[in-house]
Amino acid sequence: MAKPTTSNISFETGMLAYARSIQITEGLFFGTRSENGETVRTPIEILEKGVRGQSSEDKAKNPGLSNPQSVEFAVVPMGCDGVELAFVMRVMPLAMKPHACGNTEVGETYRRFAESYRAADGFRVLAELYIWNIANARFAWRNRFQSDDMSVTISFEGRKITFDPFRLRFDAPAGSGDLAQAMTAGTAEDLDALVSGVTRGLSENAFSAGVVWSARMQPGQEVFPSQDYVREEKVDKNLSRVLAKLPTFYAGREIKQASMHSQKIGAALRHIDVWHGSDECAAIAVNPYGGVQETGAVLRNPKTKNSFYDIRSKATDLLEGVSAATNASEISSEAHFVMANLVRGGVFGSSSKKAEVNG
Repeated sequence: MAKPTTSNISFETGMLAYARSIQITEGLFFGTRSENGETVRTPIEILEKGVRGQSSEDKAKNPGLSNPQSVEFAVVPMGCDGVELAFVMRVMPLAMKPHACGNTEVGETYRRFAESYRAADGFRVLAELYIWNIANARFAWRNRFQSDDMSVTISFEGRKITFDPFRLRFDAPAGSGDLAQAMTAGTAEDLDALVSGVTRGLSENAFSAGVVWSARMQPGQEVFPSQDYVREEKVDKNLSRVLAKLPTFYAGREIKQASMHSQKIGAALRHIDVWHGSDECAAIAVNPYGGVQETGAVLRNPKTKNSFYDIRSKATDLLEGVSAATNASEISSEAHFVMANLVRGGVFGSSSKKAEVNG
């Protein structure tokens, strides 16, 4: 196929979609204890209890009075002195071309962009950032602050690496050197194999790894699974808090095992937008407008001219810049951000006049 000329290079079309490149399983919580030198795992069960709080919201119906309610909760099982959160990550090269595209030439432009990005070793930059957010245990969310003794173990292709999350920062991305210093088990060759595996998964062939966050915690200490947001018609009127759970058969009966939503784990892993240019936040989750759920800030709003859509509108500069790069250090932050969004996946169609011309 002939390459588009400079004058008609465009990333915009009415229909454009990318499949998610990093697929995460639901995370499962286990209580742990040591027995004869082996780790014994007990699924953490979601339970119910009644509590009596006080109305504290603005314009409460019964201000300051008791507010009895039933909630779901999860705790470290009796007899256990630790917790594990386990999931599996599969990385696939689905950002190398669109999943669906309304214009052949636009689709070819995205393919050329991805090929040039791969040739300059750009995917290795993304791989290190994703591994940073695994090694620092960001995916444990609130649970990460429940213990002062924890580790993250990544198992892949017959290798195993363990990291101390406390040796890594949340606000400053870690390169290979920082990751190596945070390791408590594994070799430099293992770490290089992990980074190369994720890089290869993003750009060539699928790669899978198992992840386990382990922490010392006390029996009865609360654990925080994902909280379910259920539609009004699905709500159990007797429950004011519903937690994520998966049915598990254990000790001769079916229980509701505490879980972490795959979307919540994925959101933690994609906290790799370190290119937004705002002093307001450090790394934020990759999304086209740089929205930060915790604060309500939108760091890449249309006024900044730094959103995914503003950047990709300069298609010629973006494509030529990546094509001219000979190594990852020469790739612009804009190109990294665009590719990170394509790895994230989603629908990126445009309603602009240029998109209308391109179908």
